[in-house]
Amino acid sequence: MTNNVREGLGRSEVYLLSSILSKEKTSFTIQEAMEISGYERRKLINTLYKLAKKGWLLRIERGKYQIIPLESGTSPVYMEHSFILASTLIDPYYIGFWSALNYYGCTEQTPSTVFIATLKRKREISVGKIGFKFVYLSKRKFFGYDKEWVGNRKVNISDREKTIVDCLDHPELCGGIAEVAKGLWNSRNEVSWGKLLNYALKVGNSAVLKRLGYLIELMGIKTEHGFIEELRKNMAKGFVKLDPTVKGKRRYNSRWMLIPNISEDEVLEWMRH
Repeated sequence: MTNNVREGLGRSEVYLLSSILSKEKTSFTIQEAMEISGYERRKLINTLYKLAKKGWLLRIERGKYQIIPLESGTSPVYMEHSFILASTLIDPYYIGFWSALNYYGCTEQTPSTVFIATLKRKREISVGKIGFKFVYLSKRKFFGYDKEWVGNRKVNISDREKTIVDCLDHPELCGGIAEVAKGLWNSRNEVSWGKLLNYALKVGNSAVLKRLGYLIELMGIKTEHGFIEELRKNMAKGFVKLDPTVKGKRRYNSRWMLIPNISEDEVLEWMRH
């Protein structure tokens, strides 16, 4: 897409969009568009090209297009509405990781990529300056999300507890362990500790338990009685990196079976500003 602001539509473009939307479709193939509109292939390709150039369509893969929702505004790369566009790109899905941290106000960082958890494998795409990264999850990990209002549409977003667990599972998808620590601290009075423990156990990655326990004790967060004990009781053997995005610093923390490859000062730097 080359334009930052959507342009007006011609008669053939309006007809094509309205015909497709009348079939309650937001994504479609060239063949489907031909059958719905009755356009011959050359005219259809030309119309699709114009719609994409004007910011009304997104070519998501070869021969397949996505209608950019009207709620995206005159500038379809506007971040406020990127979640709405994300909700139309794949199903099932939920918006999570760094994007959900930002949604809940747990981080002041606004990522230029929307992270979308899904049960399918799909390559990353972009609309203007906004990227859409599809994170493949197993069925075991695909849970813990709610429908939240974004504009006038409900969108699947991971709840606070699952957001923290997902980020502990994949710190590389939220800007690193310091961002997870920030999110955990800012959510400490909002989360259900029982739900957080259940989620941490359910994802089946012992690294989540180790990182969670370490961060809670590092920041002095008060939890429900027995929470730390349950984490330690369910830890698997073997050391894991505190932050898999960082190399080096081969120290060891035997209490949490961690390799603190990022210093305490680096983890908590944001608290001192």
